[in-house]
Amino acid sequence: MLRILQITDTHISPTKPHFASNWAPVAALARAIAPDLVVHTGDVTVDGADMVEDLAHCRWLMDGLELPWAAVPGNHDVGSENPDHIQAVNDLRISRWEAHFGPDRWLRDAGPWRLIGLNAMLMGSGHPREAEQADWAGEVLAEAEATGRPVALFLHKPLFLNDPDEDDRGYWSVPGRARGPYVEAIRRGTVKLVASGHLHTARIFRRDGTVFAFGASSGFIVDKLAPADIPGEKRLGATLHLLDEDGTVESRLLSPEGLDTYVIDDVVHEVYPPQGR
Repeated sequence: MLRILQITDTHISPTKPHFASNWAPVAALARAIAPDLVVHTGDVTVDGADMVEDLAHCRWLMDGLELPWAAVPGNHDVGSENPDHIQAVNDLRISRWEAHFGPDRWLRDAGPWRLIGLNAMLMGSGHPREAEQADWAGEVLAEAEATGRPVALFLHKPLFLNDPDEDDRGYWSVPGRARGPYVEAIRRGTVKLVASGHLHTARIFRRDGTVFAFGASSGFIVDKLAPADIPGEKRLGATLHLLDEDGTVESRLLSPEGLDTYVIDDVVHEVYPPQGR
């Protein structure tokens, strides 16, 4: 049994400590569970896309867990996939991430399982690294399929909210034109778990043999700033994934004691003022 603790959307900064008190309960939970791997599915920082101090501070926090860990970037870490956004993903922002957290995409084989981390902020961006990542992902997924390895995917944005064939949901999920290759791999049965963050809601559901986990943020919930139809429960916490040798998955939402239920609506003008920060 491979145990992976997913944490996500911590939104921590040494200069904007609005949500920083929630790190201690999550870190305590991680140490108590002592999983085989901690995976952070992005928005580690408040503004790592522009503030290198945020990246450095959060790397220090992750190392302080004294547990094996990996991370994939979110929009507040490397910028948006929208090329017109004031903080669009670019080479500089990705290079800063990689200097502090390692490659923006990664592969780990653990027992029979293949764990794949992806940079969701490239998907639909048109950046040259988008095609490179898609080609790489196609190769490592094909290898897993050929050798019978079950796959767990980790990325910041969910591939979709309710249905893989749904229309684009803009900010809230991977654009339809970019999700296709990954959806096809899921439909072929190789991918058994897709774990994401970004929505600041918590939801676990199964679809055609694959578990989809919208990980609970430990930073804050979003009230009226999010569309009313965003699926999932507005709760804070973390997600434990139990990956069995036979390829089955059990995922559990966890709510450690001591979390403060912050609401971004109350402080968005301080944390993310209108100019895009």
